Amino acid sequence: MAGRSGGTAARGGAGALDLLRIEVLAARIEAFGRADPDAGNLWRSEMAVAEAVASVALEGRRVSEADLLPRVAGGDAGRGDTVSGELALGLIRALKAPGDPVARPGEAMERLTRRIGGLPGPARDSGAGHEEGRPEALAPALAALRPDDPPVLAALRVSATYAHASGRANPMVERALFMAVEGACRRAAPGPGGAVAYEEDPMRGLSGRVDADWVATPALALSVDRYRPWSPGSVTGVADLLTGLGTVLGMEIGRIGLARDWLRRARACGEGRHGRSRLGDAAQAFASAPCLTSALLADRIGVTPRGATNLIDALVEEGLLREITRRRTARIWSVPGLAERLATRPRRAAAAAPAPVSAPGADPQAGRAALTRAFEELDAALGRADALLGRRGRG
Repeated sequence: MAGRSGGTAARGGAGALDLLRIEVLAARIEAFGRADPDAGNLWRSEMAVAEAVASVALEGRRVSEADLLPRVAGGDAGRGDTVSGELALGLIRALKAPGDPVARPGEAMERLTRRIGGLPGPARDSGAGHEEGRPEALAPALAALRPDDPPVLAALRVSATYAHASGRANPMVERALFMAVEGACRRAAPGPGGAVAYEEDPMRGLSGRVDADWVATPALALSVDRYRPWSPGSVTGVADLLTGLGTVLGMEIGRIGLARDWLRRARACGEGRHGRSRLGDAAQAFASAPCLTSALLADRIGVTPRGATNLIDALVEEGLLREITRRRTARIWSVPGLAERLATRPRRAAAAAPAPVSAPGADPQAGRAALTRAFEELDAALGRADALLGRRGRG
């Protein structure tokens, strides 16, 4: 018994240290985004695409970022799995404007479930009511929140409790809820940018401004190197998620730096030109909506279609844009980071992910006990870490 207790304590302590490290990394990315909201918008636009594809893949469906563009641009709509592509596009739109499940839970859950919908599969076809996403299950999930929880831990509590209360009806909704709660907790102390008005994206999620403050991406975290099951209510599942988040956020510190560098060059490109030049306006349009056609750009900044095409050609020459459709008509241009994801197939194809740890029909008492035990261990470890840090601070 002593050995088991010691192993549990060590695992909980490691989980607490992982969580503290993740919160520090996330706070750094959040600070970059608050200091320059356009940088946050560019970074989250790219991450929403990557996270949506990873989340669909975790449900055992084959999809890549490159499968999405033909569904938006037309001409090759049959490429890839139709259901997977549509699910990913819906999830991108949900992640870019998830609402606030803490302040307005009904509205947020309606938005998430409407955008994401249900996923056909044996785990979801057992009468769990996945089409509606079980919005009534959010009440006990929100009741699990604690005022002093940092954003990632708050997101873990809500998504784990919601997963249990909904009978694991739709894991993609659970992960989207994780991100929505984390973003809502960060927005509780708004920075200089504040919330932005939601705008409908004519390119089905690949463009348009982001109205969200999330930083942690759970599906990407569980897809680092190999697929790990999404199981927010188990000790192993929490440990896997925290380990993956640490890896992903460590890499994304550099990516948001690239977004800031792009913005620096974009803002400088119009300087020194004659007073009637609209190049700076065109670059700013792509900062707000990082994927546009010439017609959409013309409408945004009030120039002729020919003028928009000339401005785009100039931005391409500056290395600020890439043409991603690779054709003569109905072309689409994007900022480089998003272009790399949309126009290139990933190195490995999405494979079937592991089955969920607990499926609908499992013993609810056992699931509730496992959920309670997982968070009790993490809370205890965090308490020990707080006490240690407090003693060091006083010393």
